[in-house]
Amino acid sequence: MSLREHLTLNREEKRVDEEILNVIRESDAGFVGTTEVSDNPSVDREEDTVRNRLWGLEEEGRVHVKRIGNDGNLAWYLSEDERQDPVNPDIYWAARICEEGRGVGTVVLRIGVLCALTGFLLMMLALTADIAGIQLEIVSAVGAAYLGYIVAGAGAVNVFVGGGIKWGVSIMENVIERRAEVNMDTSSG
Repeated sequence: MSLREHLTLNREEKRVDEEILNVIRESDAGFVGTTEVSDNPSVDREEDTVRNRLWGLEEEGRVHVKRIGNDGNLAWYLSEDERQDPVNPDIYWAARICEEGRGVGTVVLRIGVLCALTGFLLMMLALTADIAGIQLEIVSAVGAAYLGYIVAGAGAVNVFVGGGIKWGVSIMENVIERRAEVNMDTSSG
């Protein structure tokens, strides 16, 4: 099998995965049976194929399974880390990238908040030491104030960058979804 064939096959498999996951995402109960997924018109796959893909998704940690009832029917539900909103299967890759981008933005934002708070505390320490006339052993009050300004400034930059990443990723996801909808409308009309 050539690399191109492998990538095409992998892309089709991921597309089917998103179609299956969308059935679970759209379920009012929060879980579905294998037959319910295979009978859904958007999936259009044999029950054995769907069952195999669901087991694959379970191995990847994207869904969980539980046996229910006396006859041991399987109920499939999304993992906590899995996206809860339905995804256009044609752009599943963009949704995954955007989720990762939002995660990175959140981490950068949190680091920024911690740095800004640390800088603020250093400035308060310097101000308190200066007002009370206390000599700091490690650094002078002026040095602590400068350090506080620098750390708070770096924190503010991180907050700005993290927020910008999250905002940019959200805009990118919306643009990609709208383009996919337009492309689907023009190809079907």
